[in-house]
Amino acid sequence: MRIGSSSYSFKRLDFDNPAESQMKLVDIFPLAYQFGLDGLELLAVQFESTDDDYIYKLKRLAIEHSLDIYAISVHNNFVTPDENKRKEEIEKVKSWIKIASKLGASIVRVFGGRWGTITDFKELMALEGKEPPLEGYSYEQGIEWNVQAFKECLKEAKKHGIILAIENHWGLTYSAQGVLQILNGVNDEWFRVILDCGNFRENTYEQLEALMPYTVMVHAKTYFGGGIFYDYGLNPDYVRIIRSLKEHGFKGYLSIEFEGKAPYDEGILASVQLLKNAIMIS
Repeated sequence: MRIGSSSYSFKRLDFDNPAESQMKLVDIFPLAYQFGLDGLELLAVQFESTDDDYIYKLKRLAIEHSLDIYAISVHNNFVTPDENKRKEEIEKVKSWIKIASKLGASIVRVFGGRWGTITDFKELMALEGKEPPLEGYSYEQGIEWNVQAFKECLKEAKKHGIILAIENHWGLTYSAQGVLQILNGVNDEWFRVILDCGNFRENTYEQLEALMPYTVMVHAKTYFGGGIFYDYGLNPDYVRIIRSLKEHGFKGYLSIEFEGKAPYDEGILASVQLLKNAIMIS
């Protein structure tokens, strides 16, 4: 296993920290090298441009700092009855697949999406990521919209040899069952899972275990200093998680997503050490 980090760990979305709010993707590469990371996962929403000059500037920075760009993470949502909006989201994912290919990334992270019937994040967390469907629609329809959209996106992904990987997130993928419904519906070896170790709020380890056979990348959530967006208490048990991953033959990236109140540099360095120790012990 290798240890990397999402660019999110350096620049948390909606976290009011002046040191982070001014940071740009280009600033993260030398820091990632300094922190001893093997690579970076880049959030699409943090790109300043999608022009080739900017894309290849990021690629050059990765080369200069001996870093992989192993994944691009896209914020997509196919859970809408509006067919035109779903088509727009499909085209967005396809465009990021092409950018990922230019950067040499082998994975594009995608979401199962949500209905948007709960707009307050704290309320959503209190409900453990579950939200009711739009009036007149069903959970099963949301799953089917995802299945059909991902099948379309995979036509582009396969052209570039890129794996689409769905993350267990909120909304339709609040549970392992939801992820597996989409995964089985798509039924394609180029469609896999990014395992987020902080997003299952109940039966955590049993649900993580259920997705490990399909996992190509892990989001290693950590909360040094206490959680920013919700009170998650302790960090997940990474000795237990990594031991299970090893049993399933996982050899990919542990991608840090630091969501604690500690300064980002302290949090990322502590996360690297936590994961290194867990790999050694497990």
